[in-house]
Amino acid sequence: MARIGEFFLARDDESALRVGPHRSHDFPAVPCDGIYPDDAVLTWEAQLTGAESTVRDVVPMANDGFTIFAVPEPLCMALAAAERDRLRATALVWTGAATELDDEISLENAVDLLQRLSALASSRVEKQLDLYCWYFAP
Repeated sequence: MARIGEFFLARDDESALRVGPHRSHDFPAVPCDGIYPDDAVLTWEAQLTGAESTVRDVVPMANDGFTIFAVPEPLCMALAAAERDRLRATALVWTGAATELDDEISLENAVDLLQRLSALASSRVEKQLDLYCWYFAP
């Protein structure tokens, strides 16, 4: 099953509704193809904060396989503050769990994704934006 998506920064839920497959936008973004990001954020948050928040849907997944959700604030803060070693440890746990969920990501790509998300999460405060994710899993 092909999965495409991206994490992105947007002003609010209304702005976030402008994204999706085959829709261009100018929001800062990090692609996350090949994974189930809603499951991933729960694993990342558990590893980085020791807790697990509820993912808030902006567009709930329906039969078309498309969704947009807001990344929980505790995870945003933890990603922004995480150092490289912590992100690598999180990626290691996640890739172990991801193979059971049929996610297609190597440890190196998982570390790279988390590092880019960390940078995106860091920039959101100064830009006064929120972190969202959309993905499509037909």
